[in-house]
Amino acid sequence: MRFAQTAEESFGVKSVELRQQFAMTDPLIHQIRIALRASLQQDKHESRLYAETMANALIVHLLQRYTAQQAITLISLGGLSHYKQRQVIDYIQAHLEKNLGLEELATLVQLSSHHFCECFKHSIGMSPRQFVIHCRIERAKELLLQRKQSIAEIAQTVGFLDQSHLHRHFKRLVGVTPRQFQQGASIN
Repeated sequence: MRFAQTAEESFGVKSVELRQQFAMTDPLIHQIRIALRASLQQDKHESRLYAETMANALIVHLLQRYTAQQAITLISLGGLSHYKQRQVIDYIQAHLEKNLGLEELATLVQLSSHHFCECFKHSIGMSPRQFVIHCRIERAKELLLQRKQSIAEIAQTVGFLDQSHLHRHFKRLVGVTPRQFQQGASIN
């Protein structure tokens, strides 16, 4: 179902027949497999959103490279309307602690997960997964400044699996650890 839905929404075709390919290696499919395995081993909490995004990328790749039809081209997608952007952003911010999935977010705005992902990235400038992490970090910064919870509690409150999960993303995006951020704020 997801394959056919993506084919229709992304390429405007109702039926697709994949060509059989034997004894060949596709580097992109191989890389998607490696990325998915690594994600599932490292970030179990984020793996749902990431896995769904990668599945969509795989479907689009298969449709572009391995269909019996000649050169299927991707339909250009616009972004989300301002109302739909607000709807999704508000939902994400209200449910940061949840293990959000593409299907869940796409259903809010009545789109397929693939179409939603493309429109979201076009509108917001980052993937839904990147945006969720960004929102979690921003909320963690607010809570760190309040000093009412431990860093481990903040990590769970904003939807990270544990303190080290928060620490890794925080350091990557903010440039300092959560503790350093908190200490730097008390100096100012």
